[in-house]
Amino acid sequence: MLSFFHNQDAKTPRQSRSLRLLFLCLGALVVSLTMTAGRAQDAVPQLVSRSVPALQKAAAAGDAHACLQLGLASETGDGLPQDYARAREWYEKAAAGGVAEAIYRLGHLDQEGLGQAADPLLAYRLYRLAALADFPLAQYNLGAMLVSARGVTRDDVDGLAWLILAARHGVNPDGERKVRAHLADRPQFITAAERRATELAAQIAARRGQKPPWPPPADDADDALPGTTPPRVERPKIAAPKMEAPVIQPVPPPAIAPPDAPASDTPAPPAR
Repeated sequence: MLSFFHNQDAKTPRQSRSLRLLFLCLGALVVSLTMTAGRAQDAVPQLVSRSVPALQKAAAAGDAHACLQLGLASETGDGLPQDYARAREWYEKAAAGGVAEAIYRLGHLDQEGLGQAADPLLAYRLYRLAALADFPLAQYNLGAMLVSARGVTRDDVDGLAWLILAARHGVNPDGERKVRAHLADRPQFITAAERRATELAAQIAARRGQKPPWPPPADDADDALPGTTPPRVERPKIAAPKMEAPVIQPVPPPAIAPPDAPASDTPAPPAR
């Protein structure tokens, strides 16, 4: 290493400038990677590098995450024939193993009616179960359903609370901002939602490390931890004017991108 630096004196000015530029570029790359690693990343699901036979072998041995991956492959048709019923079976096995993302994806199948009739109430319960297990996309979709009254009774306080928690994970902060703007003339609702978000965060923290209950509880018992009573914030008692619910779209599971289509030999028509 010393000989390398001593030899720099023998380099031409152009070579020295090139080396300095190279070191500056490398340093900038290291800084960029460091900053990226420090930011919250969107957990876009991807099929793991293991082959389908390897996943099937792991799933047969009880690997819940392998079951999730097989469910993804069956839902998207990536590596396996697209089969929503089979995807549901794999997701249920993964959910039984405590994988919150599998519970979220079951909720998505029910909300969108993929493979069977849509069931928004069941989707709501599954999203809630995954949200309490701190899965951010479930928290966002749960909040979106509540503030938009999509398949459930409208609840701006709980809905905004879940959107706040999702935004803390970096999931579509615009949803939270949009609902806050919608409730700007009712600050009591915003204050109550912020308190509710704090309470929900405490419930989630208390459950950390525990598997979500499966099968889902038959009622709202999934709210509570054993031996505890879930806190409930009192809703502001004011005569709120009738307003249309803000349209907050649920976030579907990020799709696994198909391979790029081959380029066509047919030239594009000239622009008019």
